[in-house]
Amino acid sequence: MNDYEIRMADDNDRQHVIRLMGNVYARDMAGRYDWLYKSNPHGRALTWLAIERASGEAVGCTSIFPRRVMVNGRERTGSIGGDCYIEPRVRRKGVATALHLASFAQMHVGGIEFMYGPPTPNNLGALVKAGSHLVTGYRRWVRPLTSRGAYRAAFSRVPTKFEARLAGLPIMVLDRLTRTDATGFTLEEVYEFGPEFSDMFYRAAMTHPVACARDEEYMMWKYHRAPSERQTPLAVKHGGEVVGFVALEKCGEYASIADIFCANDSKMIDAVLQLIIEHATAEGCSSLEMNMTGECAVAHRLLRHGFIKRDERGFQVALANDDAQIGVLLNGSSWHFTEADQDMDTVFMNPAGE
Repeated sequence: MNDYEIRMADDNDRQHVIRLMGNVYARDMAGRYDWLYKSNPHGRALTWLAIERASGEAVGCTSIFPRRVMVNGRERTGSIGGDCYIEPRVRRKGVATALHLASFAQMHVGGIEFMYGPPTPNNLGALVKAGSHLVTGYRRWVRPLTSRGAYRAAFSRVPTKFEARLAGLPIMVLDRLTRTDATGFTLEEVYEFGPEFSDMFYRAAMTHPVACARDEEYMMWKYHRAPSERQTPLAVKHGGEVVGFVALEKCGEYASIADIFCANDSKMIDAVLQLIIEHATAEGCSSLEMNMTGECAVAHRLLRHGFIKRDERGFQVALANDDAQIGVLLNGSSWHFTEADQDMDTVFMNPAGE
């Protein structure tokens, strides 16, 4: 690593980050930078660069994005790790691990207490080498909404016997077998986030060991100021009161639950899932997918609603060994974490939705 300087980036390095991450994001990376790196109401991003000493060129980067997190009822400052990219010509030389080591050692400068997220498999190895902990799995689920969707969901890989049976059911039978009573609950599109959303989050967060904050200011930034604005925010109401939240993203006939949050109550979770299945079906979608940590309360209800397990990758957490809440933070069943918690403004990265 003597050939590279690892340092924290500042405002003068904006173009370095935009150039490097432009190799990953085909859309407007400059706009994404201004939104994600600078405007996040929970705090500005911290970025580290690898500079090749011989050429002076930035050849790698990694970032962490601050996020307030409720941990056993205590609000703390965590961060989602992301935007790690290494130029192909300098890969397998320890650059990614060196960047992560620097970020773990220096993240406290920005008031960050811990970092977490579901990185790509290659990046996960570098994170673990740098001292992060593999905590649980981050699973993709697919719920067929039409017979065509059922075939794709189960047979794009070798299905289990249960999945083959599930896909073989007429879709009307599947809907009938998995239907849950959602009487009294409604979904309404959200055009403005008010204090009722902060109130709902903080009440519901007390029932989850670990949940990333969804306060009104953050939600406005996330859903009404994002560069693409492809995710539709939906309030779950009961008796006129906001009791939950869902964000849906569509891409042609595909739909994805970008976010889902409510109290850790099986009847309420079932009602919310039933509402979003009905909503996506009414929108003409053939399948509904979701990505989330595999041991959380919502994940335990997905099979009951006809969702099929798909691919999985690791979910890691990096924190100090003397952290007072290390037990809960390193417990895989603690984490309620969805695709929206990665602060991506789109789930579907290509038109095929795969």
